Amino acid sequence: METALSLIRLNPEDRMWPLFFELTARVYQDDPHYCRQSVPSLQQSIRRPGFADNQLPLLVLDKGAPVARMIVRIFNPSGVGSNGTGLFGFFEAVNHPEAVKLMFDEGRRWLGRQGIKQIIGPMDGDTWHKYRLNAGPYIEPPFMMEPYNPKYYTKLWEDYGFTVLARYVSKQVPDVKKIIPGLKKKFDSACRKGFTFRPFQKDIFTNELKLLYSLSCNIFSNNYFYSPISEKEFLSLYAESKAIINPNLIWFCRDKHGNYAGFMFCFPDYAAALTKMGGKTDLWAKIKFLIHKNKAEHLNAKTLGTTAQYRGEGIGAALLYKCYSQGLNLGYSSVNMCLMHEENFSEKMDKGRGGIFRNYYLYQYAITG
Repeated sequence: METALSLIRLNPEDRMWPLFFELTARVYQDDPHYCRQSVPSLQQSIRRPGFADNQLPLLVLDKGAPVARMIVRIFNPSGVGSNGTGLFGFFEAVNHPEAVKLMFDEGRRWLGRQGIKQIIGPMDGDTWHKYRLNAGPYIEPPFMMEPYNPKYYTKLWEDYGFTVLARYVSKQVPDVKKIIPGLKKKFDSACRKGFTFRPFQKDIFTNELKLLYSLSCNIFSNNYFYSPISEKEFLSLYAESKAIINPNLIWFCRDKHGNYAGFMFCFPDYAAALTKMGGKTDLWAKIKFLIHKNKAEHLNAKTLGTTAQYRGEGIGAALLYKCYSQGLNLGYSSVNMCLMHEENFSEKMDKGRGGIFRNYYLYQYAITG
């Protein structure tokens, strides 16, 4: 097939940025499950101050039409395991291996000139933001906040030479009632040890987000490729979430002295309702969301963490009990255990009642020469 490929290095004021954003319309044309990210939120992520001087936006055109895009970044050097690491993020492409190779080559050369020896991706900047490829199977529709991409993406990355750095899974527990009794025993045991539990307080929304930020920084700081972000940036990530947060699905645990020992964050799977918004945030888009939000069928278990000193005390299972039992009260008998590292202990908390329904890969590539 004859092509006329052109590679563009975008600058902040480039007139080609609309094509960068419009590429997803081609990639996901007629895909009923694609949840389009709003352009303002995407622009905000691209313009993060910490990457302003350490990124290279790339766009590939074929006869003037966009066929591939990504932003190359240098990983925050203060993060664990980050020395000499570059990132390929914001990746989207039609099934055009030649265009992707052209773009990856340019990104690799740019990083190599700056002494970078390793590339990981896809990662938009850090693990607080979008990362990983969805590797299927694709029988079940995507859930809210799940990485989503065409099936051919893994082949594009692997054919270039990327290898899997880390694997993640999502499980579904179709009947959570069957694991509640075992979790209740862990909850009762934790209570006897002096631990107490409370739900999220929506009337002090910002303060509760600040608490989640503080706990997340404490609990996850040793995770692979963790990179700190400011409290202000964390708050901006969840600023629009107040309308969809159910306070009975977010629980905190405190020890007998009142110190916070862990938390769990769940939410109904509003993926279908968000898809109806089409990446827009106007009044009509919000009305569409409200019309369809009650069609959510599953509870999504997104984040579970305990502080280092209380791991092994059964707090995780106790928090699962509080969230899952509240979910049952709200009518959610099925739970998606979302995006767990394959070696994470929480991956085993389904008590054998769940099954893996999705896999995800984070890739690596060594720059030589």
